[in-house]
Amino acid sequence: MTPADWRADMKAACPHARFDEPLAPKTTFKIGGPADCYIEAGNVVELEALLHVAALHGLPFLILGWGSNVLVADGGVRGVVVRLCGEFERIDFLEDHRVRAGAAARVPQLVVACAERGLSGDESLVGIPGTVGGALVMNAGTRDGEIGALVREVRILDAQSLKVRQMPVEDLRFSYRASNLSRRIVLGCVLQLKPGDKGSIMSLVQRYQQKRLQTQPIHTYNVGSTFKNPPGRFAAQLIEEAGLKGFSVGGARISPMHANFIENFSGAKAAEVLALVRLVQDKVRSAAGVELELEMKVIGEA
Repeated sequence: MTPADWRADMKAACPHARFDEPLAPKTTFKIGGPADCYIEAGNVVELEALLHVAALHGLPFLILGWGSNVLVADGGVRGVVVRLCGEFERIDFLEDHRVRAGAAARVPQLVVACAERGLSGDESLVGIPGTVGGALVMNAGTRDGEIGALVREVRILDAQSLKVRQMPVEDLRFSYRASNLSRRIVLGCVLQLKPGDKGSIMSLVQRYQQKRLQTQPIHTYNVGSTFKNPPGRFAAQLIEEAGLKGFSVGGARISPMHANFIENFSGAKAAEVLALVRLVQDKVRSAAGVELELEMKVIGEA
């Protein structure tokens, strides 16, 4: 089967499919090569159609989300890269202070929408720049709370049967920056919040936003935290103590503002980011005897 064959089938099933599509503009890092095929799926029918063609031709596929926690390799990504949109961006408010959020809904927008309804519990998530789907997969959060603690069910699409089903809370497993959703196609979730005073909730959201502005380089190209915090330690402190704050490799550097952020400050390549990652891991290992584990995801080919 030649590339032209599967591309023709994909174009027939998804007329808006794009080929050899640059992925760098679709990530917060602004780094990386192209996807063989890129599709924005606005509903379950479109998603099922592209997955059917991918399965038929043995093509790998990847849900990209907002691209806020990924480094795309310089060689790009083989197969099909999917970004959810349309109906997956919906936020619906249910009874008993619950909210249904689509996987493509942006987390900050979800937090603000809940605050405007007088719903509390997710305020600390306002600084997470990604989508609900990505936040669920990695159990995104801060030291003040993680999304997993709020989840009551997750809606998924089975890649083999192409059937939509609900995963109840008892089937979900959340841990520090991980979950049992990493190999599933997440479509959305239901969160349990609690009622509160709208003014007080909005004030708390604003305080979290202000704190992030003061402590994180949110106006630069980065993926947020590069490394997970080791048990009982902070990655940023370990990197700073190793003397690496502000250190650069090519166009990639350790943020002068927050040492657990790597910035693309001058047209960085993925290879330069990864070289800097290895340098940080080596220096911290030598200085503190601690192995730093990546929080960002690396996808694609070098």
